Amino acid sequence: MSFQFEGIDHVQLTAPAGSEDEARRFYTDLLGLKETPKPVNLRGNGGCWFLCGHQEIHIGREEPYTPPRKAHPAFVVKNLEQLRIRLTEENISIQEEQPIEGRTRFFVRDPFGNKLEFLEYHV
Repeated sequence: MSFQFEGIDHVQLTAPAGSEDEARRFYTDLLGLKETPKPVNLRGNGGCWFLCGHQEIHIGREEPYTPPRKAHPAFVVKNLEQLRIRLTEENISIQEEQPIEGRTRFFVRDPFGNKLEFLEYHV
């Protein structure tokens, strides 16, 4: 082939209009991701962007809003159990699903109902 994929630039998640402050509390204050400025020409669209390693998570507004049931991004986390403790302390419901050999994982829902998977590979 004359082209090849080099990676994923960002993941787009959605939230209701006006939920940027709640997104910041969850993704920055709780998960510890750094917010990155949106390009000037996109700021009028609402939403906010966060850095996750070399990739970005874009929270865009959608009306009417309906959270996806199954679709989700999966984030590789170092010290996954520490994240589990942090989320539990903040009364975030942890969802366990069928295990996958070679990794530990769990799921949560963000404040808007987006499903998020967090996982750590076993060495």
